Amino acid sequence: EPFFVYYPTIVPHLALQVPEDSLAEYKGQWEDPPYEGGHGYLPHPAPRAAYAAMVTRMDRDVGRLMQLVKDLGLDDNTIFVFTSDNGPTYDRLGGSDSDFFASAGPLRGLKGSIYDGGIRVPCIVRWPNHVAAGGVSHLPTAFYDWMPTLMELIGAADTTPAASDGVSFAPTLLGHADQQKEHECLVWEFPGYGGQQAVRMGKWKGVRQNLLPRGKNAPAPNLDVELYNLEEDIGEAHNIAADHPNVVSRIEQIMREQHTKSAEFPFPALDALVGK
Repeated sequence: EPFFVYYPTIVPHLALQVPEDSLAEYKGQWEDPPYEGGHGYLPHPAPRAAYAAMVTRMDRDVGRLMQLVKDLGLDDNTIFVFTSDNGPTYDRLGGSDSDFFASAGPLRGLKGSIYDGGIRVPCIVRWPNHVAAGGVSHLPTAFYDWMPTLMELIGAADTTPAASDGVSFAPTLLGHADQQKEHECLVWEFPGYGGQQAVRMGKWKGVRQNLLPRGKNAPAPNLDVELYNLEEDIGEAHNIAADHPNVVSRIEQIMREQHTKSAEFPFPALDALVGK
């Protein structure tokens, strides 16, 4: 019968823990200073080897799942999606070393950041005879696009709730990019890591940082918008807000319009801008 499986693997993640048979494959390959523990995580004598072993073990487990589907004769009629919820974690937290492994590649920021290193993640889709092997798409999407996408792929697009913010990217997956609808913008905001907000609008990315400073002598919230051209500056290294005031103004408008006040999750700096 039709089935849906959601498999949230716990590796690679902190704490660094992996069976000895997996660790042996990487132990001694690099200089690997021990992690003594702290931040609520267990120590590990070979943290880099442990992290690499966790990634490899995850890869093997995904392969085992895919082989099972093939053994059951369901391979040609099963859509596999592999993706992540956020970018790599901060260097040496719990013994991890994202800098050593260049885990974020050329992207700026890590887990918890609204720079692309924190929110731009791998996504691989496999569906034999439907999704072309080896294809690459540069269409910006978000997790709320998955429900309408999957509903369209299984022939149930009319069951997607009208209130969904998602846009199906099934046309892109199926090789019909000319029929693909796109978001005018993607928006992120959350109070963690000092309070952050971002808007992706085509090639433009607007970022606000330090919107929710904490502490007795904390400075006032910073409402300045940083602007990056992701086509020319994938690492978000050059803030060009001063050169494009009209783009910044449009992004500020989107930031105001897309924010919703919440009694449960107050965000004073952004709440005060609603309706202005």
